[in-house]
Amino acid sequence: MSTTDTSQKNLSLVDVPCPLCGGMDRRYERTLNGYRLVRCLCCGAVHQNPQCTVGDLMYIYKEKRDAGFLIDLYKRLHTDSVLAEYDRKLAILESLLPTKGRILDFACAAAYFVEQASRRGWDAHGVDVGDWSRTAAESRGVRNVHVGLLSELRFPDGYFDVVFAAQVLEHLPSPAGDLAEIRRILRPGGILYVDVPNYHTLPIMLNRDDFYLNMPPQHLLYFTPKTLRKLLCDSGFEVDWVRTEGGLKWENLIGRPVVSDVADAYRSSSSKSPESARIEAASPMGPSTLKKVLRPLVKTLFYQWAKVGMVLVALARRPPHC
Repeated sequence: MSTTDTSQKNLSLVDVPCPLCGGMDRRYERTLNGYRLVRCLCCGAVHQNPQCTVGDLMYIYKEKRDAGFLIDLYKRLHTDSVLAEYDRKLAILESLLPTKGRILDFACAAAYFVEQASRRGWDAHGVDVGDWSRTAAESRGVRNVHVGLLSELRFPDGYFDVVFAAQVLEHLPSPAGDLAEIRRILRPGGILYVDVPNYHTLPIMLNRDDFYLNMPPQHLLYFTPKTLRKLLCDSGFEVDWVRTEGGLKWENLIGRPVVSDVADAYRSSSSKSPESARIEAASPMGPSTLKKVLRPLVKTLFYQWAKVGMVLVALARRPPHC
């Protein structure tokens, strides 16, 4: 997000302990968008510190953004390829369960994932803090979108078979608290699917990343495979696997802004500049034969072994007997 997203309010910053381990020992990591990132010397978690107060974060997510703008933005974000990716993820979850049950999209935004899951036969629900989310969903005939903090909604114990948490944990000031609530509302043996931006991705390690879609003040945490696994285990989950996917941001490695459906949708929400025109002109029309040949090797080497893809993915479960 750009700084213009929060320019109408002076944000209050507070010093915080490490959100993963509670440690206070840290060292400076880098500055992004005028905000300071630090690395915890106890567990290695990279996080924004100081960071916005919880009240200011709620202002950003509930009051600052225009509902019409967001509904239009998410409509453009959800291209055919994004919806196909939802189907791929749902197919993975379906392969792990005897039947399609009740699924919750935690921080569902405009509820396109909820809609896609419903079409596939799930009893699909979404939760988000902004009223605009339910408005967006109902405009497309999508139901079961609940507005409020997860802890306030008080779903019954063991209510869901799956909780889907995509691109949300990095926004939470106290992710362990939300994960405790997710664990409670999952049935014993229920599945938690998580994905977050990967701080261990190659352009970041080489100091070439533009952090275009991963900026403070909204992005508070910067996960690696190690710290994501630690958070899930410490929150009482059994972790099946942690891996990466979603590309390597080759554009950043050669000094260009990253190109993707999501990045293009965000850029098109503001007036186009000569630079954005150059980005669009440089976008490939489709995968080349060489890319098709190299893709399995890239996935094995970079995603599964080195875990340096741009998206970090984990599958975890509530233990079956507790």
